[in-house]
Amino acid sequence: MENNTLQKPGIQEILKTAFGYWNKTLLYQLVYSLLYFSLFFLGYFYLFKHFGLWDEFSKYSELVRTDIPAFNKKMEEIARLPQARNFSLAFFFLLALINPLNVGLYKIYRKVDLKEPISMNDLFAGYLGFDFFKFFGFYLFWIIIFTYANALLILGLVWIFVTLFSIPLMFFQSVNTFEGINLTVKGLRKNFGTIITGVLVAMLFSFSGLLLFGFGFLFTFPFWNAMIYTLYQSIYKEVG
Repeated sequence: MENNTLQKPGIQEILKTAFGYWNKTLLYQLVYSLLYFSLFFLGYFYLFKHFGLWDEFSKYSELVRTDIPAFNKKMEEIARLPQARNFSLAFFFLLALINPLNVGLYKIYRKVDLKEPISMNDLFAGYLGFDFFKFFGFYLFWIIIFTYANALLILGLVWIFVTLFSIPLMFFQSVNTFEGINLTVKGLRKNFGTIITGVLVAMLFSFSGLLLFGFGFLFTFPFWNAMIYTLYQSIYKEVG
């Protein structure tokens, strides 16, 4: 799919708009975070126990207080066990199941643009019909590539940026994975400085909630999605 409406947005307007989306949808940001982290931690600990890694870990937990190098060596041995590899694969599937929640926030931001009423059901837009399999497949593909690319830090960062707008492009413009990457790269070429600045601000603000006794993180964590949507909407200009 070819998009001929790439824009060159200003960073000040982008920051103002992103904070506007976030501020207008705080309740949905909170519910998103509660759902995301509840599913993440419940799934993680269930899988950790299911594959027997909790029992393996417990055998050497005393070493944490007495011999850290020995404990680290045992953890390396556990990481090479077949059940550890099975846990990693299952964990990839868990992340791919959780991350379609991001689509719901993009739908909510679009409704803000269109001045349409927002409902809690909008958070589950990424789980409806065939879209679920599309987004689940993308996130599974993304996580696997990122895991290997991240062995070299620079490749992991490159992968994040060349897929930055893939999900909103897939959701709003119905492109496939590779068309989404192609359009994202085109947007990066024309707006690299603006995108880098926006991403850095989003990262700093998203994690700033940890300074507010940790609880504030539930509100600030989803700001990352508000920034991605703002950059996407500013560059590909579909509404307004």
